Amino acid sequence: MSDADRLAGVTQLSSWIAGRDERSGDQPEAHPLERSGTARHAPRGRLSAGSRGRAVERDDDGTPLEPIDEDAARSIALRALGRRGASRLELDRALAKRDVEPDVRAAVLDRLVDERYLDDEQLARDEAERLRERKQLGERGIAAALRQRGLDPAVLDEPDRDDELQRAIDAAADRRRRMGSLDDETAERRLAGWLQRRGFSGGAVRLAIERSRPRGPRFR
Repeated sequence: MSDADRLAGVTQLSSWIAGRDERSGDQPEAHPLERSGTARHAPRGRLSAGSRGRAVERDDDGTPLEPIDEDAARSIALRALGRRGASRLELDRALAKRDVEPDVRAAVLDRLVDERYLDDEQLARDEAERLRERKQLGERGIAAALRQRGLDPAVLDEPDRDDELQRAIDAAADRRRRMGSLDDETAERRLAGWLQRRGFSGGAVRLAIERSRPRGPRFR
């Protein structure tokens, strides 16, 4: 490289530095080497100058990565409640996935409880009724399903054992119709396991198997 070329490069770099110092608070101009295409891509979570001259962390697409405040967190929670009934635990987990701080999550959820948008007791009752009618679950199965959602089964009324037995019988009869190719012993062994997994008590399982047995001779 000739002396003239070296001198031109130094002059260009000096001019860029002087211009950068004069532009306080503005987005810095690209270095001459960056304009030439030799600069690397900015890493994820890069910092850029904010509107008041402070550094703001941004994602690859330029979106600011700032803490979510209570109003934004409340909007997230309300959208989740609009899609389906949700427990406090489920909403807390949803907010945590959005990196909402614990104290903000607690404040938002307390506010939703006060505003009656969030009611774990009523949700537990509604969900138990749905599981009885649509899923044919026994009371043990219902309690387990509620606990998975962070709901307390203790808020439910004392279960009606006659109703549970009838649900077990209906479920057993429906299941038997799908076991026509099995011998009686195999069918009833599988049926007992299936009813137990659905949360019916041992007594309800035994009576359901007995009362759902087909009457009359069976032909193969």
